Amino acid sequence: MVWGSLIPPLPFFAASYLFEGPQKMAAALTGISAMSIFAIVYLAFIATLLGYGLWSRLLSRYPASQVAPFSLLVPIVGLASASLLLDEQLTMAQIGGALLVMAGLAVNVFGGWVVQRLTPAR
Repeated sequence: MVWGSLIPPLPFFAASYLFEGPQKMAAALTGISAMSIFAIVYLAFIATLLGYGLWSRLLSRYPASQVAPFSLLVPIVGLASASLLLDEQLTMAQIGGALLVMAGLAVNVFGGWVVQRLTPAR
């Protein structure tokens, strides 16, 4: 993931230089706010490194078939974070979709266990 994050800025920088020019690039960099810097640091270090570090740790301890379904929670965590931290109002469709995804994840994770407990022994 780190190598994939190091290379893309080079063509993006070149495209920005080519299409926007050095004046607009300089103006964008000089007008950067503290909130923007915080967002960049958060995305680069906390979200990316911590998130992928934890994901890699889970994949090293458990089979991918057990870990991968939890990636479905990423948009739900995003919606919940936006609602709690930014006071965004969730629509009924968003809430319903989140509940549907969580129900599907619960069936995926606990379904086999429930079936084993409910099925009479032979």
